[in-house]
Amino acid sequence: MGGSPIVTPALANRLGVQLRQSLHSQGIDPVDSQEILVNRIKHPTQVIYGSAIALKWASRLHQSPFELAEVILTNLRSLDLGDDSGLGVLSRDFTFELLPSGILQFMLTDGGMANWLEEIIRNPWINTPIQDLAVSPERFIIQYTHARCCSLLRLAHRDHLISLVESDFISSLPLKRDQISPPISWLTVNGKLQFIERCEYQLLTQFVNIVDVLFSSSSSPDWPKLAEQLSQNFQEFYRQCRIWGEVKQNNPELAQARLGLVLITQFLLQILLAEKLGIMAPLEL
Repeated sequence: MGGSPIVTPALANRLGVQLRQSLHSQGIDPVDSQEILVNRIKHPTQVIYGSAIALKWASRLHQSPFELAEVILTNLRSLDLGDDSGLGVLSRDFTFELLPSGILQFMLTDGGMANWLEEIIRNPWINTPIQDLAVSPERFIIQYTHARCCSLLRLAHRDHLISLVESDFISSLPLKRDQISPPISWLTVNGKLQFIERCEYQLLTQFVNIVDVLFSSSSSPDWPKLAEQLSQNFQEFYRQCRIWGEVKQNNPELAQARLGLVLITQFLLQILLAEKLGIMAPLEL
């Protein structure tokens, strides 16, 4: 992949960093990242992670897994890495749960998801020029989805729903929002995500999964399958979720939030197509 950011956008890695710091406060300094592995817990609409770190280390510290997990949670709640780290405060974006077995669970809050989505849009970690690659018959539907995203974003720019860097329309990908634009209104006035359809939440969880996989050193993903799933889920989202018409008129915040999903889909499909599958990520077909 192109140049990586200073701070990984992968939530699994961020949790791992904070767990490592919590262990360090107990006098433990794992040298192998696998020793603090954080795993996604499958859920269709929520982002939940689990860690068995307390089970792994409890016997070495002569503690029960539950007792050690309590200590780890206490340490996590006291950690404040500050804004300069880019990792944020864990308790701001996640809720914690300690299971009787000693397993730690972390659930991404609506506010945490909104923060992460805006970060991805504000700081896309690649700037790949449009490549002179071929359209692949085997992957045409994925390329079509990418081109569809680009078309929708250009239309939204012309309709003043979002503001994009216009030079990107013909010269580079991903399409990017103008940096002076205000943040997308991901949340309602009640602090809940704008989204109302199941397919929207399925897209969100897929975004998180793909970014985690992109920055994982321990997995061997099936890139074509990931790209096909994202393409299929986006097509389902586009069938069910209106952006223009009544939605634009009566709920422009929802329309803009849905365009944010289009923007991130385009960005991730570009990476999967051009960098992982080695085929064109077209602006149009």
